[in-house]
Amino acid sequence: MIPLLALADLEAGEAGTLDRLHDALRAHTLVHIDARAELGPEFFRALHEQTRAFFALPEEAKRALDIDASPNYRGHVAQGAEYTGGVPDLKESFEFGRETAAPEGEQLPWHTGLFGPNQWPDPAVLPRFRPVVEAYSAAVERVARAVLRGLLLTLDQKADGDGTVADGELCSYSRLIRYRDPSGFGADQSRLERHTDSGLLTVSLQEQHGLEAETADGRWVAVQPPADVFTVFGGELLEVWTHGYYRACPHRVHNSALRAERLSYASFFLPDLNRPLVPVDRAAGVRLSGPVAVPAGNSWLAGGRELSPTAPVGELEWARMNVIFPGRNNDGTDTENGEGQ
Repeated sequence: MIPLLALADLEAGEAGTLDRLHDALRAHTLVHIDARAELGPEFFRALHEQTRAFFALPEEAKRALDIDASPNYRGHVAQGAEYTGGVPDLKESFEFGRETAAPEGEQLPWHTGLFGPNQWPDPAVLPRFRPVVEAYSAAVERVARAVLRGLLLTLDQKADGDGTVADGELCSYSRLIRYRDPSGFGADQSRLERHTDSGLLTVSLQEQHGLEAETADGRWVAVQPPADVFTVFGGELLEVWTHGYYRACPHRVHNSALRAERLSYASFFLPDLNRPLVPVDRAAGVRLSGPVAVPAGNSWLAGGRELSPTAPVGELEWARMNVIFPGRNNDGTDTENGEGQ
């Protein structure tokens, strides 16, 4: 069973909670985080209400926010417009991120592609949408920071101070996702193909169940936390950061797992884009003293690449995207998207 941890216990660094966090990420590659006490029921009601209202907008209003109109890939994505594993995703989404300014000075390609504003629907039509979505962004960043600090402590690393992976401004890219009623699709259809996410952590939330994770022996198991409980799992950069000790979670959404229209939410976290990625110090903790290695197929190390210890994370992310998604960075077409819930 996937452990469920209270956000308050994780933020307090409670020893038993840290042990359960470690065991969950090692055994399952994911963990459930309960932040209902901190956020309250109205937070989740408003999020689901505003997300449903957005997807109910006329198609013309959603097309006005098309992601192809945004140089930094923020906006509406129609069903079938993104791909995972070469197969169109049978979902639609609204994609947004942390709105931060690019570094001052020379404007490099990754500055344009990874920084900048979101596209928002007309506030006269959906006046509560942006405030609710921004409250969601703040909440999931709180969860992500708590998990990252916890993971540092599980590996006997310092949890605070300059140079840690949780230091500075975490970068996040998020999406609100709608899967239409499964009755219009075949029982054997995958709505989102098997994949692993590229970042450090993904913080996800399901209004309706449907997410499945792959076990180490190749079985698919339903990920079914209690209502309004977040699920956090590792991505490929987590593998690089921990020398392969913590692994990325393979997951999918299959039509056979859906019972009705489904809303879900996913936020993908990277370290501060302006700072280099510093892998954990293997000599600092006993858990990293054994034989560990980044799994083959990790997209950050594709083609034999090695990550520069001095290059900013944003520069590394842009280079990785150009290897994995060549069409996306050259002409705005997303040819091979590998993230979603």
